Amino acid sequence: MSYTIEDLTSIDDAIFDTLWLDSFPRIESGGTMPWSKYEVHYGHALTEEEKKEILYLEFSNAIEDPGPELKVLLTRKDGIPVRMMNWRYNLDEGIAHGYYQLLGPDANGSRGWLFDPELLQQIQDLFISEFGATAHTGMVVTGSPIHNYYVTRDVGGVLAEMTSVDNDGISTLTFTYTGE
Repeated sequence: MSYTIEDLTSIDDAIFDTLWLDSFPRIESGGTMPWSKYEVHYGHALTEEEKKEILYLEFSNAIEDPGPELKVLLTRKDGIPVRMMNWRYNLDEGIAHGYYQLLGPDANGSRGWLFDPELLQQIQDLFISEFGATAHTGMVVTGSPIHNYYVTRDVGGVLAEMTSVDNDGISTLTFTYTGE
């Protein structure tokens, strides 16, 4: 089993579409996206196509931004795309902030890779080597399945600490590195 993490310079529509189709039912059933903030802008309840467009724009805008602190990373497990996530690195804080992600199954149809300490270590090593990061954060809907996953997963000794700050239904989770 091996993981590769690619810094995207463009979005492969076929990969995005596949990850979207794999993620959308879980996004909807788990309440993991704050769609209401977008509905204010659109003025109506969003269609599935509008939701897809919103996430596509979140990823493509992060790629097109000229600042080096924005990244869209594609994770592959054994060559299969399993995650697309956008990040903003705050060099002053030394923290990488994760925003939106699409998650798909591996070649065996499993999302068990989410629990793999090897991948977590690889991400930590990437953030430390490229940015000198001491931690990374993620914003999730409080009480959603992805929130519950992050606050209960076994990190295999890779992270020293996880803290959660809840604000108006959104939790900012900060994962501090062990420094090893």
